[in-house]
This record gives sequence, C-alpha cells and structure tokens, in this order.
Amino acid sequence: MIPIDSRLENQEFKFVDVRGVLGDLGFTLGGGWEYDGGCFDRVLDGEKREMWLRLPFTATFGHIDAEQEDSDAVIRFGKPYALRHVYQDGIDEGAGMRLTAGLIDQFASPEDPDARIGPEWAERAAEMLRVAESALLRN
Repeated sequence: MIPIDSRLENQEFKFVDVRGVLGDLGFTLGGGWEYDGGCFDRVLDGEKREMWLRLPFTATFGHIDAEQEDSDAVIRFGKPYALRHVYQDGIDEGAGMRLTAGLIDQFASPEDPDARIGPEWAERAAEMLRVAESALLRN
C-alpha cells in the first residue's frame, strides 16, 4: 500500500454526487462498504485486477446505501492509496474444509494483500487520483 497526498483528503461531498462523478471515471463502491463509510475503488491494470486506487471515506451525515438512488448522506474522504492484491491461482485446497464458510465467503483470500507496488503503478494511481480530484472539485 502506498498512501498518496490528495486535495480530496478531509473534503466533504454529497454521497450521491460523488458516486455519479466517480462512477463516470470507472470507480466502483468497494464491496466492504458499511452504512457509515467505505471506499471507492478504481482498477488500474485492466482485466488482471491486481493494481487499485482506493479512495476511503466516512459518512459525516446520514447513512450510505448503495442500493438507494437518492440519499442525503455526506461523506468525508480519508487519505487515498494505491494497493496491489495478488490472488491465489488454482483451487483453494482448504475449500472443502470450509464448505459452510464458503457459503458466506466465496472468494479466495489474496496470496499477498499488500504486495509490492512498482513506481510505474504508483504514478498511474497518482494520475488517476488527479483526474478524480479535478472532476470532484470543479462540481
């Protein structure tokens, strides 16, 4: 993980506005969101899906609901960062023993959830962050 300085840090926005603007830039609401916060993620390496830019946030007013079109929630961004997840290839050998857990957790754990990020990917993450900053701060 590489933290990246940003003009978005500590800025507050309406959740629905951010979701629309960042959605147009290819960001998705990260799967681990909660009603009081989460992150917007942007894949940086296409179909390989190992390199990501993550924009974490907390709700300062209201509750996050990804299913709801309209929301009064206001979010505050934390410090963005680039991250790399290297996923296991092949079959998860422990899957049979975790059959019940598999009904809830169907995805393999990352082989290395905090793998090394090369300078070219850190730069690409910073460039995408600048695009997101420009789009959000002009609105």
